[in-house]
Amino acid sequence: MAGPAEYSYVRYLHAKRTVDERALHRGVLDQLRGALAGLPEVPRVLELGAGVGTMVSRLADAGWLARARYTLLDSDGTSLAAALEHLRTWGGPAAQTDGARLVVRDATSDLEVVPVEADVFAFLAADARAGGDDGPYDLVIANAFLDLVDVGALLPALWRRLGPGRPFWFSINFDGETIFLPERPLDAAVTALYHAGMDQRIGADGRRAGESRTGRHLLQALPRSGARLLGAGSSDWIVWPSADRRYPHDEGYFLHHILHTIEVALRGSPALDAAAFDAWLEARRADVDGGELIYIAHQLDVVGTAPE
Repeated sequence: MAGPAEYSYVRYLHAKRTVDERALHRGVLDQLRGALAGLPEVPRVLELGAGVGTMVSRLADAGWLARARYTLLDSDGTSLAAALEHLRTWGGPAAQTDGARLVVRDATSDLEVVPVEADVFAFLAADARAGGDDGPYDLVIANAFLDLVDVGALLPALWRRLGPGRPFWFSINFDGETIFLPERPLDAAVTALYHAGMDQRIGADGRRAGESRTGRHLLQALPRSGARLLGAGSSDWIVWPSADRRYPHDEGYFLHHILHTIEVALRGSPALDAAAFDAWLEARRADVDGGELIYIAHQLDVVGTAPE
C-alpha cells in the first residue's frame, strides 16, 4: 500500500478538525468559557500557530468569541491563505476583505481577522519593541503548537504581550504516548525513535523545537513563569473506524498523514532496519485502507491566566 499520491499539510489541518473536536477537554473548555466572560466587549486575541483558521470559526460558532480582533500568527503563508479561504466560506455574505484583514459582521458576529506570517519569537520581539498597535492582548491561544517550540523561551516573551491576569488556552499539547492498534512487533521501536526525534529537534534559530512530553512539563513551566493554572485535562486524539470499516469525514487521510510524518522523520535512521520499517509502513497503510487502524496520541490541555 503506497498511501496517498501526494500529501498536503493544509488538507491535514482540515482533516484533524473533527479529531480535535473530540479531543478537547470539556472541563478545560468550561474554565476557558468562565475566563472569557471577564474580557472586554471586543477583545484582542492572538493565536499562535493558527494554521487554517478553524479555531476562529469554532469559538465563534460556540458563541464564545463572536466579537473579537483576532491575529492569526503562523510561519506558513500557505496555511494562512487557506485560513482566509476557510473563513470567507464560513462567514458567507457577512465576510468581507478589508486590505489584509478579513471582516465578518452580521447580527451575531463582529470579527476582524488579521493573518500574520512570521516566526513566533520574531513577532513577539517586534511587537514588544513597537509597544503593540493597540496595547496588550486580552487572550492568547495555541492549539497543537507548543510541542513544536521552546516553551521555556516562549513564555516570558508571551507574557510581555498578554495583559496581566488575562487568560491563555493551550490545547492539544503532545505528552509522550503514541499507540497503534492492532499491535505490531516494530511499534515500540518506531514510536520510541519518533519521540526521541522530537526531543532532539533544533530550529533554524538554534532553539529547541519542541519535545515529546510538552503536556506534563507545561504543568510545571507555567507556574514557574508566574502564570496561574486554572485547569488541565487530557485531550487525547483517538481515531477509530466505524463498524463498516470507514473513518468519518477525512480522518483516513489524517491517519495517512501521521504515517507519512513518521516516515519522513525516521527514514534513514541507523537504529531501524530499512526493510523492516518499509514493511511496517506498508502494513500500517493497509490497516488504514482496510479500516482497521486505531490511533491514539496522548495530549494535555491547559487554561490559566498570565502573571499579574
